[in-house]
Amino acid sequence: MTSASEPHPADPPSAPRTTSSLHALFGLDPAATGGGPLPLHVTGWAQSLDAGDRALRTALHDGAVGAAGAHALGRAAALLGAAEAATVLAARSAHVLPAEADLTLTVVSALVPALVAEATSALDHPAAPQAPRTERLRGALTAQFPWLVHGFASEAVDGAGLAEAVRLGAPLPGTVDAPGPDARPRGGCSPVQALPRLVGGSALDDAGAEVQSLAESLLVAGDELHRRMAELPTEPAGSPTGRELAAAYETLYAATACLTLWAAGVAVGPLWLRTALRALLVRLHRLLLEPPPVLDPYPAEELLAIALGAGARLLTFRTVDEISAQADAA
Repeated sequence: MTSASEPHPADPPSAPRTTSSLHALFGLDPAATGGGPLPLHVTGWAQSLDAGDRALRTALHDGAVGAAGAHALGRAAALLGAAEAATVLAARSAHVLPAEADLTLTVVSALVPALVAEATSALDHPAAPQAPRTERLRGALTAQFPWLVHGFASEAVDGAGLAEAVRLGAPLPGTVDAPGPDARPRGGCSPVQALPRLVGGSALDDAGAEVQSLAESLLVAGDELHRRMAELPTEPAGSPTGRELAAAYETLYAATACLTLWAAGVAVGPLWLRTALRALLVRLHRLLLEPPPVLDPYPAEELLAIALGAGARLLTFRTVDEISAQADAA
């Protein structure tokens, strides 16, 4: 393991997330997308994620890494993995959960550049933030709080659509229509609204005690978040408090994306889930202006291993064809 006195080994090359490779993963035919907004969103998300990857790889190659550096690198890798999980789930959800498409695109388009900027903020070459656009998106999200609060309280979930959203590589409908000016998230947000059922069920039994505890803590924080969203007066442009709550909602979406993809067996990696959940839980409490949970720090060696793994993709996704082939081989 690299210490402060040892040179850092080169990490494996990481191919950029080209639009074509993302289309292949999402099962999306670029020729069939028409003029819908999803390809533009996917390309923007990919560019943000690649900027984060470049910042992380540059930091890994900069030289010796001590305990403090390992913490920054490990946290950056965890948040980048969470951003990628949110991107993957959102790209398919926009097609198979069309009533939620406007909300999904708004949430993830604000979340991804913000998470990437935060993930790399402690590195020598941080990714540039996109604050003005992110603030506008969060202002728009606050107007949808009443629908989201109702959906979370009633645990309204499009189960069939959500199940299809995690079937990576499966065919998708051709287009996602651009939302109108008065569009509302008629279905709310199924991934977030499924969190109580996910935490209370058996899907996370094999995830380990720490992940289960983190998921329970996320649910408690999610309850508090929605309580505050319900109490917030609706303002057309959104208030500073509303935008902070919108950022917290984005964070909760990222956490539920991580859990949902892991529970479906399509997102694999030995360290990414619990590390990402820890980072997101701390972020969620900070946005709610609450004391962060007391979590035992990972050893520097483990955090550095997480960062090194990110160079070869911290998070690996499996398509339905790959899962089927693996099952047949077994």
